[in-house]
Amino acid sequence: MQFPKVGATYAQERRGIAAVQHYAAQRQQIWRETGTGDVGIDGNLEFVNSDGQAQGRIVAVQVKSGPSYFADPTEYGWKFYPEEKHRNYWESFPLPVLLVLHDPVKDLSYWADVRQALRTRSGGKTSFVEVPSTNVLAATDPVTLFETAGVQGQPFISDLHEVLRALLDTRSIDAGFPLSYFDLFAQGLTNVCRSIYYGMDLVCKAAEYNLGASQSPFGLGVGDVEQNFAFDFVRFLLAQGLAQIDYSDCLIDWVDQRMQPHFVAPLTARGRALVSLIGQEETRLVAEGRLPHDDHLRVAQEAFLEMNLMSYFARLPRIRKFQQLLEHGSEPT
Repeated sequence: MQFPKVGATYAQERRGIAAVQHYAAQRQQIWRETGTGDVGIDGNLEFVNSDGQAQGRIVAVQVKSGPSYFADPTEYGWKFYPEEKHRNYWESFPLPVLLVLHDPVKDLSYWADVRQALRTRSGGKTSFVEVPSTNVLAATDPVTLFETAGVQGQPFISDLHEVLRALLDTRSIDAGFPLSYFDLFAQGLTNVCRSIYYGMDLVCKAAEYNLGASQSPFGLGVGDVEQNFAFDFVRFLLAQGLAQIDYSDCLIDWVDQRMQPHFVAPLTARGRALVSLIGQEETRLVAEGRLPHDDHLRVAQEAFLEMNLMSYFARLPRIRKFQQLLEHGSEPT
């Protein structure tokens, strides 16, 4: 008598899924397995903070289980060769995609952020993604696992007045780099105060103004400490839920390119409420006679953005010529 036969690969695949599910249960995270329509994503993990709060930070997960996935070692881990269709799918996916390789012999799982790897400068130049042997899933803190989804290790400040106080009090200690988080927040507001701009140009101009306003004998000085201080402002915006920042893209600049990111990010409802709070505090200070009234200027007021003409002016004739050549029948090679 014959019955349907269950292959060994089924059990092997389920062990990999079970390892992720076990990790979520042990770490008090939320695991949602894809019930239907699995075309390269086995499920989603949602971040839950130490207070038991789900904050809408989600990563997608693809699990591969079996000894064959550990057959091509590198100095730091293993090579995984995604099919072209999965490369395209994962790179364009709206959430970070974690690739989890499960070793059923050792009963250990290892992970890599495959979407991040594919989006980096070197990501498109290699046919494989490296999964580090140091990225043991069971030993990974959820904050680290969800980093590219924007999760930060900083405590969340629930009182918006305390958030404002933190912006004011968080200052660089370098005499050649006088800067606060409030400088960066207030001066970066744009798009009718619905968005915030961040870039090294803003950072330097804010510090330079403070140097001049205080008649400091020091010139502007920017080293590693100052660079880290500035980038920590981006982390602060995320940790306090003030702006909708593509942190994974910021990390490509910060880690892969070794430079500060620049972006215009929409403020969240909480960020917009902070702008309103700044306006209320300004109105109070004016009413108390401690700040002069001005019909046209406010502390929280939008600044206009535009491309720096000098950075592309010399290319304008070349752009025009290129366009004309292709318009008149010359096909691109």
